[in-house]
Amino acid sequence: MRLAALSLVAGMLAAAPAAAAAPPPVRSGAPISSHAMVHTCCTPPAMMERIFAESKAMGARFIRVDVELNGIFEAGHTREEPNWARLDAVMELSRRHGLPILGIVLRPPTWAPFSDAEAFGELAGEVAAHARDTITRWEIINEPDGAWAFDGTAEQYAHMLRAAYDAIGARVPEAEVAMGGVMTPGETAWIDRVLATPGADAAHAFDIANVHLRGHERALPGLLAAWRELLRRHGFTGPLWVTEHGYPADPAYQADPVFRGGEAAQAAFLTESVLSLAEAGADEVFVTLRDNLDGGFASEGVVDIDEHAPFAARRKPAFAAVRRLVDRWDELLAARAEQRLAEESARQQEAYVAEWRARAAFYRAVTRGAQAKLASVRLRYWSARRRGARIRLRRAIERAALKVRELRSHTGWAKAAADDF
Repeated sequence: MRLAALSLVAGMLAAAPAAAAAPPPVRSGAPISSHAMVHTCCTPPAMMERIFAESKAMGARFIRVDVELNGIFEAGHTREEPNWARLDAVMELSRRHGLPILGIVLRPPTWAPFSDAEAFGELAGEVAAHARDTITRWEIINEPDGAWAFDGTAEQYAHMLRAAYDAIGARVPEAEVAMGGVMTPGETAWIDRVLATPGADAAHAFDIANVHLRGHERALPGLLAAWRELLRRHGFTGPLWVTEHGYPADPAYQADPVFRGGEAAQAAFLTESVLSLAEAGADEVFVTLRDNLDGGFASEGVVDIDEHAPFAARRKPAFAAVRRLVDRWDELLAARAEQRLAEESARQQEAYVAEWRARAAFYRAVTRGAQAKLASVRLRYWSARRRGARIRLRRAIERAALKVRELRSHTGWAKAAADDF
């Protein structure tokens, strides 16, 4: 009887489906992530390992990974027989390092061009379903407003975004979709066309808005605020991520005059800019992890990773600065809040001083006019011959002198009030 019962339990366990693995949890605290430039198609496995390890050590909440559709569904592989090996390897790294992935859906196979929105959407849904136990956040094309990345129209992108959003939602309801990171936030014509495309309802075809921000540190909050307002006008009020943010360490490309001087200036810039973006409403800021490409990008990373095995990494001062933000986020935000209150108090005091200085200048000008009038009345008094006229002018002198004294008193009080602050 006992053996039969054990056999029945064993049979039930064998028949029960295996529990799906949960995606790595998102670290709480500082909304800092890694723009890592990891490509499932072609980044060497050992370099992927290094990039994940450095991203985790930096304290990233997410790592941004390129998932090229053509590497899965082309080059000898079809939709019926896809090649999941490279994506599976990245998913294994994500689970092992406990580092959630933002997957960027890129480069469809030649048989599903950008003009075929439905085919693109179906492939995006297929990938999301395959990676469901590890990746639940998907970005649809990187920098689709750039001709280097997307050769379709704004309207084509709107329909691709809608198709991908619907397909991913149907296959993986818990997944979130981010619009492609826009590389030119100051130029709004392209995104306006996307969000106004008839039949796409693109403003409701993503869960996370997405923009790339670089430039002068003081200008970044304004750019972010303008971007949020643009989205609001089109009906989107959800989270806003900055999925590419960095500053060169090479002095030749440090364009912000406040932050010049090499690697130390890069560290100082990121310390200020990440906090400023968070204060301005960025729900996540992806800091460029590694040097790559050319020009200013060639030194934008907080880590310099060799391009060849063993892929040694040199952490710049900016790496420690970002990690310090992660470790002391609440403390630093509180300090910034106090700083903002102090700045606002100083602005109010400056306005108060300016008001009293303006009053003092006004009273000085009026006093000069009153003094001139007093001098004129005195001159007339000394020139008068008739007794009655002299009496009237004497009274006028007294009134004018009293007015001068009052104005001098007002001037003194206004100057004292201005000096006191």
